[in-house]
Amino acid sequence: MSVFTDLLAYLSSLIRPHLAFVAAALVATLLVIYGNNINRAVWNLVRGAHFIVRTAVFVALCAFGYGALTVFLIPFVIRMLRSAGPYWLAPIVIIIFILVGWLAEKNSRRG
Repeated sequence: MSVFTDLLAYLSSLIRPHLAFVAAALVATLLVIYGNNINRAVWNLVRGAHFIVRTAVFVALCAFGYGALTVFLIPFVIRMLRSAGPYWLAPIVIIIFILVGWLAEKNSRRG
């Protein structure tokens, strides 16, 4: 069992210096997966508004909304991943990426 825990600790030590990239990849991928749903929900809210209002809302959403989500979510994800113990970080990151891949594949079939 010691070999297994040593392997987990080693893999986690390889991932730990790159948590900012891991968090950015996760947040960006989730925004890509669910961005269309967010855009559709906002469109339903501003559908009847004037063209200039709709355009301003979507510029604000895309430029500031998604940017703000990224800026605030990445440090949150990093804190959550840092709280994982030395043996749990690698399995958690692997499972999260598998789940995000599954969500992306599932979302792509919906059309």
